Amino acid sequence: MQAESLLSAAIFPLWLKTAYTVMTVVVLVVYYFRRGPANYLWFSDIALIGMVPALWFENAFLASLMACAVLIPEALWGVSFFGRLLFGLRLIGLADYMFEEKSPRWLRSLSLFHVPLLLVLLWAVWRLGYDTSVLPWAVAMAWVVLPVTRLVSGPERNINHVYRLPVPWGAELTSGQRLAVLMVGVPLLFHLPAHLLLWGLFG
Repeated sequence: MQAESLLSAAIFPLWLKTAYTVMTVVVLVVYYFRRGPANYLWFSDIALIGMVPALWFENAFLASLMACAVLIPEALWGVSFFGRLLFGLRLIGLADYMFEEKSPRWLRSLSLFHVPLLLVLLWAVWRLGYDTSVLPWAVAMAWVVLPVTRLVSGPERNINHVYRLPVPWGAELTSGQRLAVLMVGVPLLFHLPAHLLLWGLFG
């Protein structure tokens, strides 16, 4: 009876927690062998992983932290992918790799995790509420992840754009300047707008 009462009191259904966890495990295992563990430093991969305990423990802080960190880039990825898939328009280049034939289609299809990730992020903060204390933690996470990415990854993958910025003038910057731009720009362009939006909607 106690187990049944706990299940009935759960905010997120068991099927969602299980399906999301299985999806995450499959993505991580394939990426480990095909792209290496450094791939996990992408902010979207960090959010993908972070949402597993957030769902199982129904933790508002962790769900809010992941949403604040990646809501804007995940939404932009969706615009980039579906804009080109449905209308043939290259609005932004975030999802260009999804249309490159040099990578197997089945491997590229794993990146569709961005779609359920965005939906789960929004659903989680809607059900749990948005913890407005997460903004400095999201910034701190970025300030740790970006230098670590530079240390352990190479330019061929350009993880988190630490080697090449997606702007024309990025090529003129030194590696230190590029990292400084990211450490200032990511919080200002991604974290702060997401924080204000989530606070207004779910805070």
